[in-house]
Amino acid sequence: MIFTDYIYYQLTNFYKNFNKDGAEKGYGIVMACGLPCLNIVFLIIILDNYFNTNLGPSNKYSLILYCLPFIFLLGLRYWKFTSYEEIKEKVQKFSKIKSTIADILLIIYVIISIPVFIIFGIYLGSLKNTF
Repeated sequence: MIFTDYIYYQLTNFYKNFNKDGAEKGYGIVMACGLPCLNIVFLIIILDNYFNTNLGPSNKYSLILYCLPFIFLLGLRYWKFTSYEEIKEKVQKFSKIKSTIADILLIIYVIISIPVFIIFGIYLGSLKNTF
């Protein structure tokens, strides 16, 4: 099992615990695709601003186009080929130590992906928009 499967499984469970509307599969797919896309955009922005690699386009909104193949492939995987129940069976076979390590890695990954991306965006915006 790959780490994105575990991300999908845990985020789907998270949504299922708080909302009982039956949309957990869609939420899990969106979040499992969204977190790696944040990381791709973050990496391209850092490389462009600090290492002058010119990987990203001049228009900041077209940077999302870099994520489209990734979103399409992961979305297709979780929507058509890999079911939540298959992943659940694999996760239930984890030992206690392996489950704990996977949970810690997931928490670290989410903490690094979302808040660091937002804080860096605020920092970069404040540098470019000085009053």
